[in-house]
Amino acid sequence: MNLSTFVFERGNLVSIYGESGVGKTSLSLELALQIRTSVFISTEGSLFEARLEKIKVGQGVYFASVKSNIELFNGIINSLEYKPSLIVVDTINTFYRYERNVHSFLKLLIILRSIAQSNVKILLVWEVSANNKVAGEKFMRKFSDDVLRITKSYIIGNLRRCKFKITERGVIGCL
Repeated sequence: MNLSTFVFERGNLVSIYGESGVGKTSLSLELALQIRTSVFISTEGSLFEARLEKIKVGQGVYFASVKSNIELFNGIINSLEYKPSLIVVDTINTFYRYERNVHSFLKLLIILRSIAQSNVKILLVWEVSANNKVAGEKFMRKFSDDVLRITKSYIIGNLRRCKFKITERGVIGCL
């Protein structure tokens, strides 16, 4: 089974979370390459650009970097112009962690749920705090079709797991 089949086996709106450095962004970029046309929206600044230089992106993958909740909202809406098969938001809870604006965060999740219901795959990457908690975990579980935890070598969720490996050329899995 390939990564995209495993990740989206249980639905179109999938959330992934895990500790810093386990490969959430690498996995997300790999899925953006596998499922085209895709839009990758980063709230982490330009950190993902260094990874892009190592992999050949090609056509059908679009990138945006956003710096605020309103830019994220606009980025999601504007991404629909590309008629994507996949929208990735890395990381969805960045601004929520700082602002704790529940109303604004819920609007984002409702729009993403609505997009997923129109047969567009949505991958939401969630940050984990130092105490291994997900800010907005209740929202993550309520709005997601599936929630997967990422470790250094496994994607784990709902009594199933996929072993993966990160290489210079991308992510290989399920092994």
